[in-house]
Amino acid sequence: PHFFPRLWQLLVTHLRCDTRMAWHVGIWQQRSSPRQSNAASSVRQQRCFHRHSKALPARVSDYRHDTECHLAETKKELDRLLQNLGFPQTVLPGELKAKAEIDKVLHRLEALNPNPNPLQADIEQRPTGDLSGISPLLLGEWELLYASNGTVVTRTAPAQWLLLSASKLPGMGLSDIEQVLSLSPGDGSLTASNSAVFGLGPLGSWRVGIQGVWRSAGDGRTARVLFDQMSVKPVAALGLPAPSWLPPLKLAAGGSAGGGGGRLGADWVTSFLDGELRIGRGRSGNTFLFRRKTPR
Repeated sequence: PHFFPRLWQLLVTHLRCDTRMAWHVGIWQQRSSPRQSNAASSVRQQRCFHRHSKALPARVSDYRHDTECHLAETKKELDRLLQNLGFPQTVLPGELKAKAEIDKVLHRLEALNPNPNPLQADIEQRPTGDLSGISPLLLGEWELLYASNGTVVTRTAPAQWLLLSASKLPGMGLSDIEQVLSLSPGDGSLTASNSAVFGLGPLGSWRVGIQGVWRSAGDGRTARVLFDQMSVKPVAALGLPAPSWLPPLKLAAGGSAGGGGGRLGADWVTSFLDGELRIGRGRSGNTFLFRRKTPR
């Protein structure tokens, strides 16, 4: 800034205005931005502005700031594409053109992954007493936002009919598709529960899930996923919520008992993870995007 005092004063003045600035082929272009999401977003935009401006000196810390800025901007673009596609198309097969654009943005997001080895977290990142080696960021409730080729459930004809009928028939539909990852209190293994709520009209709403374990493949990001139990639990009936104390009905999904033993599994790669989003890729090439659910 001390090399160009007048220029710096003008830049600060512009940054304080409610605008966003971009550098394109040596020409300043100004686009109106009527709202800033929060102060942190404004700071990230200023940092990104400093990093990309050829008129300002670069600093070592700018590389970290630049990554934060690109991460925020990539998430904004991803959110826009997901909203344009809309639910339930985001979790159904098809819409190849729109999903190709989304996949490009997901690849860019993966290149900015701040946690490349979520299954081998550093000692200082783990909670006290946790010897599992799993990043605590991986744990919690995750909402499914996107599946490039649908899911095992949404690729079935009944599920597709439910999803497409949701806006036409009251009480019909498929919603709240989520994945819960937690550590088993017994052996510290990573357990997974995938579930969704099926709305069946006069028959009420039911949460159907499948439970199993993740077993690390040793590279810090790949796990073998093995499921061996299904569950069904009523959510609502006749317009009234079901009692929360009702236990789910659990059914064996085949294989031998004990943490997925004897079950054929699939490899699952966690290719992006931060406090907000998670990207997973299956062995078949299907890509899944999850968003962390806010505590109720």
